[in-house]
Amino acid sequence: MVMENQTKRHNLFLILFITGVLSGVILTTLSTWADLEAAYYGFSRRASTRLSGFSCPILMTANESNVVLLKLNNSTDGKISPTVLVETSSPVTAFEFTDNLELAAGERATREWAVGPENLDLKRFIFAKVLVYSAYPFPDRETTCGIFVLKLPGNGTVITWGMILLSLLGMGIGLYGLYQAQGPEQRGVDVARQLLFLSLIVLLGLVTAFMGWWILGIIALVISLLFVLISVGLLVGRSRA
Repeated sequence: MVMENQTKRHNLFLILFITGVLSGVILTTLSTWADLEAAYYGFSRRASTRLSGFSCPILMTANESNVVLLKLNNSTDGKISPTVLVETSSPVTAFEFTDNLELAAGERATREWAVGPENLDLKRFIFAKVLVYSAYPFPDRETTCGIFVLKLPGNGTVITWGMILLSLLGMGIGLYGLYQAQGPEQRGVDVARQLLFLSLIVLLGLVTAFMGWWILGIIALVISLLFVLISVGLLVGRSRA
């Protein structure tokens, strides 16, 4: 009876841990996929220097509107007057918006542009690109970002944070419970380290999703998927032993 209860607890925490891992991996996959598609979308390429400070929502729903956001900082000792060109996707021709800024020394400006169903392309994505023309001493800088559009009701931001919360709680509670559900003589240090490492890789993937680092996102996904197969197989084998 005691062994049966321990097995049930072990399986429950295993399910929680797997759910948390899958939630994080799915969110990272959708974000990385969208940003990768955006990088190779049909936007014109005019600058070789990457721009930081441009962000998109990770997820949106089919009938939802949201904004893409640019935070531009003048880190020089003098005034700069950069021109900003933003392009957003469309099934026909990309929409273009131009904004002329004036930033005093040390000033930071925030600009946002609306995106919605009219920007949907390739059936499931919204893409955006920003180009900041050169303003001495800065060269032309540009970057892109992508949004994965879910064919679901509700709000993409709520879904995003719900998946993050599910991932963190699932991995945290599952990892702790798996460790506690076993007796001291059964606790495998190697297994604990593998699960902890898998959790850290999934967390790294979530960070890349927010930062738009799709190359690191791909690396995190490959590593996490390998450890999912290895760790889950190991845990299932132990639970049947």
